[in-house]
Amino acid sequence: MVKKNDAPTEIETITLTMSRPVAEAVQAACEWYLRLHMGQFWDVADDLCMAKFYSDAKHNEFKTKEQRDNAFTVSIHRRNDMQDGLDNLYRRYVLPAPISDLMEIPYRAEQVWLVIRHALAWHDKPEGDWMNVEFDKPLNRSDQPQPTIKLTEVQDNTKPACDG
Repeated sequence: MVKKNDAPTEIETITLTMSRPVAEAVQAACEWYLRLHMGQFWDVADDLCMAKFYSDAKHNEFKTKEQRDNAFTVSIHRRNDMQDGLDNLYRRYVLPAPISDLMEIPYRAEQVWLVIRHALAWHDKPEGDWMNVEFDKPLNRSDQPQPTIKLTEVQDNTKPACDG
């Protein structure tokens, strides 16, 4: 009697459907993941440390210009300290490894980030923009085929049906 193999079968592709806001979150997460592995903390620190200031500004929480300026200055100082601290920690604790080992998964994440960014740029501005890198075809540095993306626009259901 031959024992049945209980191992799951290999998956060739995965199709995932998401809303634009979720795609934008995935795009940002993949970019952050890549940048963290490369020791690029500037944008991460900026996003984290400036979030409260931007939220307060958006919701008109500041009573005076002086209060707004003070909150901005505090946020900038915290951001700069975090950037410097993360840079120092990275240099101290992250040991160099061969790119082929270190960057295999981050380069796969980069593909997701770039494909989403490229598709949304062309959707939002179909005439293109030769001055903007988002319109350049994504390069593939990973060991996997470049992901494909399909944008489905919202259907306008307000038009009356044709009674033929």
